[in-house]
Amino acid sequence: MSIRVSPVGRLISSDGKDILEVAGRPLLELNTVAAIIWSELAAGVGPTEIVSQIAARYDVSEEQARRDVSNLIRDLKQRLLVYQDS
Repeated sequence: MSIRVSPVGRLISSDGKDILEVAGRPLLELNTVAAIIWSELAAGVGPTEIVSQIAARYDVSEEQARRDVSNLIRDLKQRLLVYQDS
């Protein structure tokens, strides 16, 4: 499964916070893990690889990392900020 990010969304850092902007307007403040997930998706990295990276970097189970990645992707899909490429 390939996930693509919408070109209207971009991650910015402001006052030490990671903010997801849509069309130049702040939409969401992302925690560190969510910002990494967004950045990796934007770079074309697949969800499976992101799960492995998160699990290794933060010493959490693959199951927990998979839930975190899946939950963020689901939220971003609902906001039309990512879509599944066939």
